[in-house]
Amino acid sequence: MHSRNNAGLPVWSRHVGDPILASNITRRVDFALFMVAALDNDELIHEAPAIVGCRTPSALAHGADAGLSTGH
Repeated sequence: MHSRNNAGLPVWSRHVGDPILASNITRRVDFALFMVAALDNDELIHEAPAIVGCRTPSALAHGADAGLSTGH
């Protein structure tokens, strides 16, 4: 994990090997924002998604620039 400034909510996937997660970069603040957002998102109940920063190369390559895009 990195601790630089937040670039927006991370994107997530139910599957660790999904191409959107290939950059494998998650900042601490992104993780914290994801956890706070998950409190209001019933879709994430009983999920353990893999996350990656929304501005990482793999997320941008898969069209995820709005953050918290749901699992592929």
